[in-house]
Amino acid sequence: MQSNRTRTALLDGARSLLSEVGVREANMITIADRSRVARATLYNHFRDKEEILHALLDSEITRMSDLARSASHRSQALYLLSQDIYENGALRKVAQLEPHLIARMVTISESAKWSQVRSMLQSVLYCSKESGELVLRWLLSQFFSPIPESARRAAVEKIEATLSL
Repeated sequence: MQSNRTRTALLDGARSLLSEVGVREANMITIADRSRVARATLYNHFRDKEEILHALLDSEITRMSDLARSASHRSQALYLLSQDIYENGALRKVAQLEPHLIARMVTISESAKWSQVRSMLQSVLYCSKESGELVLRWLLSQFFSPIPESARRAAVEKIEATLSL
């Protein structure tokens, strides 16, 4: 149980640091300090920064999946996911400082991660593979061009209408 709390603290510390300095400036020492754990403890959980970033991505996918599953209906799930992307400080900072990393992350591919997220969307939204792909592309486009509150509901309605066809 302590191991899970430590891992959570490390991921929270990494997320917090990324929202301030981005990926390039984040380092293992600062992540350990931000997480309030010993450096040796950090290295017991993760061998390098890349491994932390992959774990953080997995954590974010799970968190966003839980967020979408908490919705009472499909359009609310779409709205919550869009809003979460808009308000995500770590994503904003990485997009601002290192857009090439976001571009690499959102490049359409048949990677295991891409398939995992698309499958999650299909499950949560009760939609086809093609519709899950459409929603995934729409959400990923918001990394570069987030939808402000004033336009979010209209965008969600259009995506919802497309899914209902």
